[in-house]
Amino acid sequence: MTKLLKLFFITIIIFSNIAFAKETGFYIGIGAEGGIVEPVVSKFRHKHSNTEILLKRSSMYSGRIGYIIHPQIAIEFSATYQPKYRLHYVLPQQNLSNGLTIPRTPGNTTVLSNIYMLNLIYDLEKIKTFTPFVILGGGIAQVKVKPTSSRWSVINSDYFKVRKTHKNCVAWQAGLGISHDVTSNLSIDATAKLQTAYRVRINYDTLDMKTGQFVPVNPIKKTIAVGEFGVGFTYRLPF
Repeated sequence: MTKLLKLFFITIIIFSNIAFAKETGFYIGIGAEGGIVEPVVSKFRHKHSNTEILLKRSSMYSGRIGYIIHPQIAIEFSATYQPKYRLHYVLPQQNLSNGLTIPRTPGNTTVLSNIYMLNLIYDLEKIKTFTPFVILGGGIAQVKVKPTSSRWSVINSDYFKVRKTHKNCVAWQAGLGISHDVTSNLSIDATAKLQTAYRVRINYDTLDMKTGQFVPVNPIKKTIAVGEFGVGFTYRLPF
């Protein structure tokens, strides 16, 4: 996160010097956005444990600040909050050596994601008061998984636990948008983006029936892609 901020401000300083050298009018843009995030592949199976996993959509809220380096090109830093992914899982049936069987067991938890991106925005040809644009960015996704557990009624105790997990993942996004000018400095924006976070991690433990102790097992690692759809505004501060 610190490295991204340093890179962002260094880029602003460099292009500020170029802008003033050319004596061209540039400005800072501040914006906010809200919408939904939908997983591209919502259901998958963890090969090691044979656990079925279903990831459901989340709402999203985003803030951004950008700097125009050319009439059609801007560099933008965005921070996106995705607080309400619902992760559902179904543990497979287990046949134990003592002859007992643990049935298929469902469970669920919440996944939260904070995404920090440095983006390049390229405006296409304007159509009256509408400006289509392209977005391309890279950064970090901070993914947090809330702890939960599943019980087995025969022993009246938990036998599976998802541990609290906090993982920083490399992420990128690409998308399209359209901007409608309300005034010379204010616009309403609609965007559709594909976001990908690499090697999202879920740590969990299972109960050792012989010792009665929980032991960690191979974590679930998955590259997650989502479609983000938002509507927001941008206000430009000329200087």
